[in-house]
Amino acid sequence: MDSNTQDKAPEVWHKTRMRVPLFEVDIGQAVYHGNYYHLFELAREDFLRELGYPYRWFMDRQLHLTIVEASCTYRKSLRYDDLIEIHTGIQWWRTRSLAFSQIIYRCEEEENPVLCTRAILNMVCVRFSGQPTILPAEFVDLLRDWVGKRG
Repeated sequence: MDSNTQDKAPEVWHKTRMRVPLFEVDIGQAVYHGNYYHLFELAREDFLRELGYPYRWFMDRQLHLTIVEASCTYRKSLRYDDLIEIHTGIQWWRTRSLAFSQIIYRCEEEENPVLCTRAILNMVCVRFSGQPTILPAEFVDLLRDWVGKRG
């Protein structure tokens, strides 16, 4: 993907459905703002498994995707046991980096999900030593195929 796609929303989304777990809510019975990132991470892992490149494969190669920039917009609160759907898409990728676009919807009605939270996470592939490195070629090929088959 080229840099012209940086501001364009992904055309293809992976969807992860779950209920908000009790351990993510605060005393006010809503998800604490920092805990939304746990939900985003669970959805990214689910996406990578479906892609055919589970995060374990990065770790087996002593690689990690490190968040270098994150932006998050909170629109509606999530509460314990809400049924949610997290959409995960690839905003762009380059040789060493990529950006995930993620959106959380509350599934109150099947036809009208409620937009609750939106985030963009820019990540860089690094070795366990902290040195930036290129994304694995197999991973990039799978990303290209996934976007091509669904886009």
